[in-house]
Amino acid sequence: MQRVLVTGGTGLIGLEVVRQLCAAGLRPRVLIRRPHRGALLRSFDIEPVAGDLSVPESLDRAVEGVDTVIHLGGRATFERYARLAPTLVDGTAYLADTAARAGVEHFVFASSALVYGSQATPIDRDTPVDPQNGYGQAKVQAERRLADVSRARGLTVGSLRLPHVYGPHSILFQQVRRGFAAFPGSMTNQYSHLHVDDAARALITAAQTRWAGTAPIADRYNATWEEFFEVLSTYVPRLTVVKLPQALGYAGAAVIEPLLSGRQRPTLYSTGTVTGFNLDLPIDSEQTWDELGIAAAYPTIAEGVPATLDGYVHFLWRHPAWDHRRS
Repeated sequence: MQRVLVTGGTGLIGLEVVRQLCAAGLRPRVLIRRPHRGALLRSFDIEPVAGDLSVPESLDRAVEGVDTVIHLGGRATFERYARLAPTLVDGTAYLADTAARAGVEHFVFASSALVYGSQATPIDRDTPVDPQNGYGQAKVQAERRLADVSRARGLTVGSLRLPHVYGPHSILFQQVRRGFAAFPGSMTNQYSHLHVDDAARALITAAQTRWAGTAPIADRYNATWEEFFEVLSTYVPRLTVVKLPQALGYAGAAVIEPLLSGRQRPTLYSTGTVTGFNLDLPIDSEQTWDELGIAAAYPTIAEGVPATLDGYVHFLWRHPAWDHRRS
């Protein structure tokens, strides 16, 4: 991997991918859709390039001279499929096809564990997909479009299905910073988690080693949300966690989502969010880590949560859904 393009480089995981690439001595090219968000990358030696996943002709310059793409771009919210498809599905296909025609050799896609339905036993690469919300559906369709491009043009593709990724600047920890977090559900469902540093390192390693395939990845312990917040409360005893009935979460989201989506702005308050965080999604990803040839630096939330709090400082980052400036 000599020349790499990163999309979604101003998002939670993308920022960490860019940081790690720069720390390794590379100068990544970063696709920038909204110029003002490029300021988040001001401390890194990058090559910014303007472009938009929904405008295919804007992507030619982005992939020129590149040998590898790490793709995290797209609408990163749990909205309806129709709202997500233009960037997550069509945009991914446009980018992959443009990249393949330009001679890009390898494409790494940040997919999601939400391609699965609730599972009583740990998910592995043989578990069939069964998405329960629009975001999971969009990721499944994006994977299928990537497979089409791979077959037609010979582009090698590695898709890592990421779980709940957390870090100092994630939405959850923004709530923790305010001392109050609300969760719409029982919090007893098993879930998979991964520290943002490990998510970024896995994606970069998949790019460096030309890992190809589709597989879930997570840390070694599938913690319930109740356990996750128990670890948090050990280090942040002032934290107030309010558990809302799942039905109330759906009712609230059903009212809020149409109001916000009517303004054409992405929203984090959706029925898809409630569904996604109440699934049982335990993951067994030992095979994936073995194939990548690395191990998680934070193998469980017991290590990852306090490490997150160590880096828990005010930072000029906000989720794209909360960043309403258009330019």
